[in-house]
Amino acid sequence: KILVYSPKFAHSHSSYIGKIADILAEAGHNVSTIVSVFDADVTDGTKLTNVIRIPPGPGIAEKYKQMKENMASMVESAFDASRFNPRGAYDMGKMLSGLFSAQCQALLEQPGLIDQLIAEQYDVFFAEHFDMCGVGLSHVIKPRSLISVAATAPGGPQLEEFGIPYSISYLPVAKMNVHSIWDRLVNIYLDFEGRIALNQIRTSIYALYKEKFDQNFPTLMQISSNSAYVFTFMEPLIEFAISTISKVIPIGGINDKEPKTLSEDWEQVLSRRQGTILISFGSIIKSAYLPRKVKLSIVEAVKAIPDITFIWKYEVEDEFTKEVTSKIPNLHITKWMPQLDLLAHPNVSMFITHGGMGSAQETALRGVPGIFIPLFADHPRNAAMMEHNGLGRILDKSELANSDRLVEMIKEVLENRRYRDNVRRVSAMLRARPFTAREKLVKYTEFAAEFGPSKALRPQSTYSLLQSLLPLYCR
Repeated sequence: KILVYSPKFAHSHSSYIGKIADILAEAGHNVSTIVSVFDADVTDGTKLTNVIRIPPGPGIAEKYKQMKENMASMVESAFDASRFNPRGAYDMGKMLSGLFSAQCQALLEQPGLIDQLIAEQYDVFFAEHFDMCGVGLSHVIKPRSLISVAATAPGGPQLEEFGIPYSISYLPVAKMNVHSIWDRLVNIYLDFEGRIALNQIRTSIYALYKEKFDQNFPTLMQISSNSAYVFTFMEPLIEFAISTISKVIPIGGINDKEPKTLSEDWEQVLSRRQGTILISFGSIIKSAYLPRKVKLSIVEAVKAIPDITFIWKYEVEDEFTKEVTSKIPNLHITKWMPQLDLLAHPNVSMFITHGGMGSAQETALRGVPGIFIPLFADHPRNAAMMEHNGLGRILDKSELANSDRLVEMIKEVLENRRYRDNVRRVSAMLRARPFTAREKLVKYTEFAAEFGPSKALRPQSTYSLLQSLLPLYCR
């Protein structure tokens, strides 16, 4: 009997966690999913499990709607912001901590829910590790095993909570390989900036549980350290090599599926020229939000390479699409595209993207090199990972308004065979993995359900200072 906690605030998170739930249901297990609704427009992610829906708490829907309406200005400011922006990190952390703690309170105040969950006596509880409400909930309902799941590559604070040694002296937080003294100083600063945001979320959730249940409620780090396993949305074959521990199981590629046959309309678009380049900035960052000078730069780059078809996911029909893009024969504008299916087409030669983890993994799986234009969150790290492994190039967001620079980079990636050769080799390796992400997910979950957490898998780094320094014997 399995319970999955899924905060419904972003498509990438809901899709990843929902896929975990559905795979376990397909394996024959009794799976329920707590869908905590922040954004009603985001899909549940799960199609096969019993859904326990938590409606938005007081003011949550309005705050989230306002945040989405402000996304255009957030994207605009991301292009204008300095690399060093502690105020921006603080404001983002404050906003998210307010949303997460308010929605967590709504969950805890659902009439009869906590008693119902305790009575179910779940074998395994999956808690998403960005919104920490599920981590605290696991201590209240006491499943046999807690499994933590991370929908992105865990940052420094999260790695430490899992007990993984983390050294910012060589692990990049942002877009650079950490070689020079300056790079390392920047890395230290960016790690600090990330902690500003994450710590606010953890502090607000922890305060909520202490107030509602017990002033001696264990810290969220203490609860996390007792996880039976940690499933991360990481694929080692395209990652940075990092120190890890035995209970951390990478299940990157969990969303892998066979590409579907494209419609005649898409086949017609793809057959117009010898090559096709896809452009998409993900599900949160709509192309319409990009600064006008950036959009005009993309258009000029498209016009400069007339023998290539560009498919640009531009989600709204606005004055820009009517005035500018409709006049360019090698540009195809679409509000939606079957990204995974298009990437599998032999005529697609490149993907220009923001560098979300899902897009990065799909690019590698389908053997298509990329140009990665990271804006915020985990994008810089993911882009650095792809460039580090020779699977594409990073174009700094500050250079995207320079069409000549964009054209130069497109031609470099298209004409330098090492990018295509590298990504095809990695693609073949991904398809030949000894164990699939699905197999690891099911087997380790069943093991945790049968045996519970193992003390042998808990590293000494997660114990308190007193426990680490003094030998304590219980008789």
